[in-house]
Amino acid sequence: MQTRYQRSLKLFHPRYWLTWTGITLAFVLTGLPQPMRQRLARLLGRSARYLAPRRVRIARVNLALCFPGWTPEARAQLLQANLRSTAEGLIETGTSWLHPEKLKALTVRFIGLEHLDRSDTDPGILIIGMHFATLDLAGALLSRQRPFNVMYKTNKNPVLEWLMQRGRGHHFKQALDQNNIRGVIRNLKAGNRLWYAPDQDYGRQNAVFAPFFGLPAATTTAANRIARLTGAKVVFMSHYRHPDGSYSVVIKAPETPFPTQSDLEDTSLINRQIERAITAAPEQYWWVHRRFKSTAEGRSTHYDA
Repeated sequence: MQTRYQRSLKLFHPRYWLTWTGITLAFVLTGLPQPMRQRLARLLGRSARYLAPRRVRIARVNLALCFPGWTPEARAQLLQANLRSTAEGLIETGTSWLHPEKLKALTVRFIGLEHLDRSDTDPGILIIGMHFATLDLAGALLSRQRPFNVMYKTNKNPVLEWLMQRGRGHHFKQALDQNNIRGVIRNLKAGNRLWYAPDQDYGRQNAVFAPFFGLPAATTTAANRIARLTGAKVVFMSHYRHPDGSYSVVIKAPETPFPTQSDLEDTSLINRQIERAITAAPEQYWWVHRRFKSTAEGRSTHYDA
């Protein structure tokens, strides 16, 4: 896969030298044997309060909002487990981007692969994903079983953008900017499989407020509208890391017909599917994102210090 920054000299401007230093360090650390990577993740998880206090605060708020019936002690334990899982996810992402050959040694179980099969006359398949810590690793593992393309949000740092495109290029033929709707539609109408995760708060524009753990959450209507425009088959993808070091990737069909003519009904179904996936392993979800930053009136105060 070609990247738009592949031959640009601006990638080596002094303002990006710190980024390159971080990438070099990541290359070394993610190249370590898996037991050492796991120990590193535990260390980073314990140190997260000092390394990324803002993200820790966001995760703590999200857990309080989504699990109000849990005791403070139970939520504190979940938070610590989540910080470790998030650190593991960052290392797994780096491994899949920088050392893709190491994925061959991993043990993974696939459930529901038949939902990704299609005949030559079938429309494309829209894979609705979700932001678990194992996101990039699981996608890379699945691509070896059923090739698919991905949608993603462009990074403002051109060096990180180059890294993401290069890293994902090991596993996916195309990585489309999520704003490239024409490209997305062409991709699906051509009969391809395409992954997209609608479970982040992108603001009120092109969104409705659908329930998520009992709270109204700004949920983009892109997935259901794309499905309507293309006639694509829709499936859901979730993925998990297990204590023995193995992984599982689960593909499921929607519980009811999807899409409908109602954005609220469709986004509510999407959020229910994501809730169920989270319930199976709440510590592995990407709680460090401000899922409830938008309200119908504007910006929420949940994450204010």
